Amino acid sequence: MKKKFLATLSACISLVGLWFASEWWEKGLASSLGDSELSPNGCSRLETFKPFWLLPDFFHPEAAPNDDGEVHWFRGWEMPGFYRLYGTFNGQLIGETVIYDLAFSGGRLSWDRGGGVWVGMTYVGPSIRDCIGAKPQKRSDP
Repeated sequence: MKKKFLATLSACISLVGLWFASEWWEKGLASSLGDSELSPNGCSRLETFKPFWLLPDFFHPEAAPNDDGEVHWFRGWEMPGFYRLYGTFNGQLIGETVIYDLAFSGGRLSWDRGGGVWVGMTYVGPSIRDCIGAKPQKRSDP
């Protein structure tokens, strides 16, 4: 009885560990879906990524990008992906969305709507209004 319990407990712990590891590798090993979009002031860039999934799409939960609402299981995905927003001069990650179905996120890219960067109705991160690289450098002549 004790061996069965330990085997079951060990299997559960392994599955939970694998789940948390998969949460990392989905984004950590993601591949880019094309060219990045540069902000009008040149301070930030937006990139679109496809998650690295080992299991078929059907086994991944689906949630709305701006909600902490309900998660739907066993639904088909048309185009799973997520956005990352980077600073152009230091390469720092500024914002990132959750993985969601990009086919339903339609809309324009807005670089400064309400102080943030949005793709349609999806918030990606804060907008950078001013950066050193966007300012003209003063030239000092001797």
